[in-house]
Amino acid sequence: MTEYLTIAPKLLLPLFHLLIIHKYMKIFGKPAQQNIISYIEWGIYYIFLSINNVGIHLPPHLLLFGNVLLIFIISSSTRKNSVMHQCIFSVLICTVWMLVEVIVIMILSTVGFDKGTLKDAGSFVSKMCMLLLSVVINHCIRDNYYSEIPLFYFLVIFLIPASSIYIMHHIFIIAAAHSEYAIFSATASFLLLIINYVIFEIYDKISRNAGLREQNRLYAQQLELCSQQAEERESLYLEIRRIRHDLKEHLTGLLGMVQAGQVSEAEQYIMRMLNIGVGERPAEVSSSGNIVIDSLINHAYASAQKDNIQFNANVLVPSSLPFESGHLAIILGNLIENALEACRDISDEKRCIYLDVSYVKDVFQLNIRNNYQKKRKKDNAGNYLTTKNNTIYHGLGLSSIHHAVANYQGQVEIIDSNNKFQVIVIMYGSYAENTG
Repeated sequence: MTEYLTIAPKLLLPLFHLLIIHKYMKIFGKPAQQNIISYIEWGIYYIFLSINNVGIHLPPHLLLFGNVLLIFIISSSTRKNSVMHQCIFSVLICTVWMLVEVIVIMILSTVGFDKGTLKDAGSFVSKMCMLLLSVVINHCIRDNYYSEIPLFYFLVIFLIPASSIYIMHHIFIIAAAHSEYAIFSATASFLLLIINYVIFEIYDKISRNAGLREQNRLYAQQLELCSQQAEERESLYLEIRRIRHDLKEHLTGLLGMVQAGQVSEAEQYIMRMLNIGVGERPAEVSSSGNIVIDSLINHAYASAQKDNIQFNANVLVPSSLPFESGHLAIILGNLIENALEACRDISDEKRCIYLDVSYVKDVFQLNIRNNYQKKRKKDNAGNYLTTKNNTIYHGLGLSSIHHAVANYQGQVEIIDSNNKFQVIVIMYGSYAENTG
């Protein structure tokens, strides 16, 4: 009975080995395509690892070759990567794992583990190291816009594997001194490995959900900006309809005056029409011909006038730009909205916004500066936090801008001093044409 209990963990540990390999395939490979053949291949790989684990020790060179070959076969059948990519991945993962095992065994030998427990302890710690390495790699190669959980929770999660290694260290020492605890040490090592794997999978899901939540907030901002543009266009459309309707009436009246020979009355009527037209004409500070830029700036100017905010804009851009309209709306819309919000919190005499937008020699440059009163808060990563109470749909302005600018290899520079907040955005048209 005791022999069976000793063998059981050795048959379960290869499963954990396969889970770690699968995790690395998810990191470095394309989405998986599982089928019956792939399950058979995983089963063959499990049998191969189990044979070496239960006592039939294969020569090191044969063990290494078998691992590389089986990983290559499984990766080729489940991931649509190139053959060269599969070869490099298979060799690299096996080489790194072997190197980790050698380093771990050397360290454990130095610490004082005897030969009886060195193999079990080395197997546990090396698998834990490979799992930690997969999490670190996954953490580093994610897209820049991929959200992360707060640093405090990240550190707490990382305490779990560190504690597991500490606990297993003492368990293996106890098992070396008391042979009756050998089964317990093997079982505990497997259970701790599974617990750590599950913890890191939970961490990945939490990070993914945080990323989706931020993307939803970004989409809400985009919808808000699109709604503003739609309102501007609807207002303009209604104004054109009104003018066309009134123009027909005016022309009818003028025609009657001309036919009756009332030339002076017709002249006076035309002058009154011109004066009324000028008086009702909406104020515009941007007339570049670019619908997105003009509508956003003119809408902001109208809002600034209502709130007694001095709004100075200098716009020098062509009617057509090589950048996506959505990205321009996110960048310009967020910056203007942030500036308006900041100015509304200070006294009237200090409310001012200065905006310069230009596109010269394939370089788009946006420079906006405003005063503010409330102290700007930052998170642990140095990102500015929203001052609004509703943080679900706000607080992603600058993050959204950075993400949009990155599509054109651009830069965002923030200057914050003496209650003056300035943002400079530079994007390159050549990158926009290549990506388009």
